[in-house]
Amino acid sequence: MGHEAHETRSRASAEAGVKAATGVIVATVGMFNPVAGIAFGALKEYLDAPVLGLIERERARREERAACALQAGSEEAQRSLNRFVQTIETSPDLLALMSETVQAAMETPLAEKVVALGRCLGRGVSDEATVDAERLRVRGLAGIEAPEVKLLEVLAKETHLTPEGWHQERFPGWRNPEILTELPGFAKVLDASIARLAAEGIIKDDGLVRVALSDDDPTEMWILTDFGRDCLSLLRAVSLGG
Repeated sequence: MGHEAHETRSRASAEAGVKAATGVIVATVGMFNPVAGIAFGALKEYLDAPVLGLIERERARREERAACALQAGSEEAQRSLNRFVQTIETSPDLLALMSETVQAAMETPLAEKVVALGRCLGRGVSDEATVDAERLRVRGLAGIEAPEVKLLEVLAKETHLTPEGWHQERFPGWRNPEILTELPGFAKVLDASIARLAAEGIIKDDGLVRVALSDDDPTEMWILTDFGRDCLSLLRAVSLGG
């Protein structure tokens, strides 16, 4: 009984230490976030209890997502969470990667994205030579939310058949009209979603030198870049339980 009690106390102490370290990381990142780092004491005088409760729940959700990302990172690096955090503390580059990872994780409701972000951090901890590449992946993933995932899934499919008489059997990329047949709800927001992904280097227009056959013939041929396929594969791997 004494041995078991000692082990229980040791585990509890280790968990408390890890939670404390994680809490410090989350709080530090939260200082730069208007919701996560909000000073509740100063607000209580001005906000109603239901509003404060809503903000508290959102802060708790953000902290939970940040902790989940760190846990996914420690598993990817095959290190205990405590050792994982200690390793990050020794490197300015890893601290920067961690900060971007946690910030992106706190802001997304996508569970698979939280895990994918954590895995990027874990790979950076495992091999510091990859930190710059992992930071770019984290930034790419940060720009992807549920609407962008739907668009990426479409662009990953085989393109539509071309009209009769074309020299190609299928379009070399996805034109806006064909995208909208797959995502009719995007009619007023497709340009914004495309611009967001193109700015991150996730998609590109492969029809820049194409000549329009008519005034209503769009020349854009949107395709996933290699980086975009990489980001999508990270999200898919989590969704498939990989």
